[in-house]
Amino acid sequence: SSPKSSSDKQLSVRWPCSGAFVAWFCLAALLVLGVPQFICAPITNDASHYDIQARTALRGGVLYRDVVEPNLPGVVWIHMTVRSVAGWSSEALRGFDCITFLMTAGLFGYWNVRGSHRPTVGIWTGFCLILVYFSVSEWCHTQRDVWQLLLVATALMLRRRQMSRLMGDGVFCRTLARWAFVEGLCLGAGVWIKPHLLIPAACVWLSSARNVPLQKLIPDAVGLLAGGLVAGGAGLIWMVSTGAWTPFLDMLLNWNPEYLHSARSMWGRFAVRGPILRLFPFSLVHVFAVPAAISFLFTRSESNAHPSIELRLLGTLYLGWCLQVVTLQNPLDYIHVVPILLGVALLALWLSVDWNTKPLRRLLGYACLVTAVALSPIKDMGRVRLWTRCLSEGSSAEVRNELAQIPYPNWVDLQRVAEFLKENNVSEGEVACWSSDVIQLYLDLELQPPTRHAYVSALLMFFPSRKREIQNEFEGSVRRFVLTNFMAGGLYIDQAEVIGPEGQLGFPPEFPKGLRKEFPWRYPIVFRSGALAVHEVPDNLRTANVR
Repeated sequence: SSPKSSSDKQLSVRWPCSGAFVAWFCLAALLVLGVPQFICAPITNDASHYDIQARTALRGGVLYRDVVEPNLPGVVWIHMTVRSVAGWSSEALRGFDCITFLMTAGLFGYWNVRGSHRPTVGIWTGFCLILVYFSVSEWCHTQRDVWQLLLVATALMLRRRQMSRLMGDGVFCRTLARWAFVEGLCLGAGVWIKPHLLIPAACVWLSSARNVPLQKLIPDAVGLLAGGLVAGGAGLIWMVSTGAWTPFLDMLLNWNPEYLHSARSMWGRFAVRGPILRLFPFSLVHVFAVPAAISFLFTRSESNAHPSIELRLLGTLYLGWCLQVVTLQNPLDYIHVVPILLGVALLALWLSVDWNTKPLRRLLGYACLVTAVALSPIKDMGRVRLWTRCLSEGSSAEVRNELAQIPYPNWVDLQRVAEFLKENNVSEGEVACWSSDVIQLYLDLELQPPTRHAYVSALLMFFPSRKREIQNEFEGSVRRFVLTNFMAGGLYIDQAEVIGPEGQLGFPPEFPKGLRKEFPWRYPIVFRSGALAVHEVPDNLRTANVR
């Protein structure tokens, strides 16, 4: 009996160490095997558009006046900072994105350690969050929604500590106001990136105010408001000093109402069959996270105890974020990935509660982890084999095509178009991108868009009443070449790449006949690679546009 007890004691000491070792090993393996491919994957046209705005501002241009943009300038400020420090390569931007997300995952891991009092839970939380983020398409990366999450996670940490002060004794009002001010600065900075975070932030504050005396809530609310106003005021000073304030007001008052209406109309077409299917199986997290979070709202915790406070605050943040996504934002993948990440962090904490005494939770946890790994593209051998190429080649066109989960644009075709334009010695104002998928060429060729409408095809969708205005201004500025993507005619990628009876410089057979007579498709094609085409402006129109 005595040797058996000694053996059991040894096992009880070694098991937590073994569990931590396995967790750290899995996390390290995920980072080692996944980071090079993540860094070398392509960036999207959204990131390219913000890069164009950042370059315009860094060269002395004025935001909103020189480039049409319906959103707040916070993300452009980030691009300006990253590009000024790290350069203009796609690896630099994706490297920043990777570091930012790892910090966010670390904060939520630390949150779950505090909630569960188990360090291993924090490691596995970080592993799951990184696995999800590395597994989703490049459309979800280098996006402002995920960058904003770092500020929100920081504010959530500050709110949790503030709750300890609010529910404790002997805390001065100025202490409450001071720490609330810091939290308000974080949230205020996040609002400049995207104002939608005010809804989940307000939900979290209301949840934290439960059973708190009014004399403590007043300095807390005043500090939050003051921090937010200071962050807002700093941004306003920048906009006024750079001349961006007046054109920003024009966008806000005269353009954005239609932008918001167009965004809401997209829900009927894409809400179900789009993001939910493309983010599968990770979108299934809502099946478990939503009812769990709702149940946490009714959990009473008068004593500031773990893990009920952590579960309630994180659950409130998750539900508030889901609410603003469904009611205010576009049904796009990068918008929906944030509530998925919050749901993953929430479920990781919930599953850790009474882990040893509830076998069904253990079974659910193991099943979710195995399913996520099994269906994740990060473990595909074709992707794994690119590891050495990523280290040796960097983000080459061939590597981007291999890593891309969204097959447009074809980066090799885009490179061929760039080479054609360089051979023709294009200069400023001679290249115009009609299709938004090819605007990366403005950056690759060191050229500015010929008009403030750099994102033409997208702007036509979001501002239909200004279609004629945008088209006329764009058509009048074209001096030599217009770049298009045949997919803009409603074709799938396989249809757009077909060489038809017209030959290499002709349209794909499926391209709409009526569209060929419209601008810019009516201009002759002088170069084509895959679905991408270069149209040359006729001499008579070129001369008129120059004048």
